[in-house]
Amino acid sequence: MGQGAERWTIGRLLETVTPYLRGKGSLSPRLDAELLLAAALGLERIDLYTQYDRPLETAEVAAYRALIARRAAHEPVAYILGRAYFRRLCLEVSPAVLIPRPETEELVEVALEVLRRRPPLGRPAATPVAVDVGTGSGAIALSLALEAGIPVLATDRSLEALAVAGRNAERLGLTELVEFRQLDLLGWSPAEAEEGGCSEDRKEGALLPESVPLVISNPPYVATPDIANLAPDIRDFEPLTALDGGPDGMEVFRRLVSQAFRVLAPGGVLLLEVGDGQATAVAELAKRAGFAFTVVHKDLSRKERVLEAVKPGVLFFTPDQLDAVAMGALRQALTAGAVIGVPTDTVYGLAAAWDSAQGVRRLFEAKGRPPEQPIAVLFASPGAVKASLPDLGAKMLAVLEALLPGPYTFVVPTTVPRPPHVGTADSLGIRVPDHPQLLGFLQALGIPLAATSANLSGLPPAASLAEVDPTLLAHCSAAIAPPLAETAAPIGVASTVVDLRPLSEGGTPVILREGAVAAAEALARIRKITLAGA
Repeated sequence: MGQGAERWTIGRLLETVTPYLRGKGSLSPRLDAELLLAAALGLERIDLYTQYDRPLETAEVAAYRALIARRAAHEPVAYILGRAYFRRLCLEVSPAVLIPRPETEELVEVALEVLRRRPPLGRPAATPVAVDVGTGSGAIALSLALEAGIPVLATDRSLEALAVAGRNAERLGLTELVEFRQLDLLGWSPAEAEEGGCSEDRKEGALLPESVPLVISNPPYVATPDIANLAPDIRDFEPLTALDGGPDGMEVFRRLVSQAFRVLAPGGVLLLEVGDGQATAVAELAKRAGFAFTVVHKDLSRKERVLEAVKPGVLFFTPDQLDAVAMGALRQALTAGAVIGVPTDTVYGLAAAWDSAQGVRRLFEAKGRPPEQPIAVLFASPGAVKASLPDLGAKMLAVLEALLPGPYTFVVPTTVPRPPHVGTADSLGIRVPDHPQLLGFLQALGIPLAATSANLSGLPPAASLAEVDPTLLAHCSAAIAPPLAETAAPIGVASTVVDLRPLSEGGTPVILREGAVAAAEALARIRKITLAGA
């Protein structure tokens, strides 16, 4: 990059340096050349093109030459500039921290989606909702605090890394939402948990059992023998402790998965970024640790990149604990595809928003319900049924108004648009349970719920929340528990299912399933109502 007879311009430098960096192994030579020249001149990248023919002073060229020499020696641009971009953030980075990657942005995206479906209802304002293990620059913790507005605890073994993350939090104005703590992972080992022992780390700041809804981490997962094969930009400059996952790349996962199971609240979620080909092995670790189920999320290159593991159990409330804020959060969660647990007058149930295809799909997956068995919908009142299904005939409305609320599921004809498996294309099962707390909840929620009994398909239904399998409850974002003082206890018998469609043609309703009400009694009541309206 000699001066030559003609003075250097911005354009000449870029055209000269780009092939030079390509020859030195850069995978993004033009971008690198532009970023470093903008930094040397104190400009924005766009300014390079608005000043493309600007001549440069000798000192400016010399400053640029020094930066290019560092990049030609494989030093990452982020370390040369002292900054990296991650989602909405510009972060300080140094060789004390890993440079945040696009794959980790996708880990954060999965976390935000989990938080939309599983909102932290009822937690004290200052209590951490998420723990970012091995925070490094703070990229994950600060993104969650900024984008979800939640308090986050960020841990790291390295004081140097915590200092970088702390400065990032201060500059971004997020110090009130993000707390940084020096810990080795979550502060204790599985052996200590088994033996009841306590390390110094654990005494000074490790998390309490069952205390947080979300644990998230991009841990070291490169196998030690593979470190030597990494690009020199990574191998020679980024911190080894943030890369080396032990002989098989699984060493940190083995410790972290069991620790996370202990600190997660019932129904809590562990999210891990994993290396290519590691998802199955990490999922097996989660299964052995006691997690109810796992989900693998692929990144934009279709590699299995994020493992989601959910702990058995669920966060539950009585209806009177759900204030307007909590109800709003639950409403948004249902819109985002959440499944919740609800009591009825017959059995305990699982429910999703009746117009959420994602929620209904999760409902079927949770139960293992065959797709050929459509699902019914819970309404707050016969009036709510009429408002949602304006195509119902007068005879059917008369039956609904006379017998509901009650232990019936009525199949009615309707062509109101709904997701697949919420009824059929031309019919729907509807329920208005004789359960005051549930009806009050449905009224406040303002969303009819596609619902089914809280049991795996083919197994006996559960009468109460306490009888539901905790593994099944893990599919729920929250569950409603009836107040202890409630007098009307569920009977533990499913509703009687009556097909009212024949009434449209003057025929007799058909009992599809005898349940809480005997078939003969149900038909006699309906006959009396329809004759009275004739």
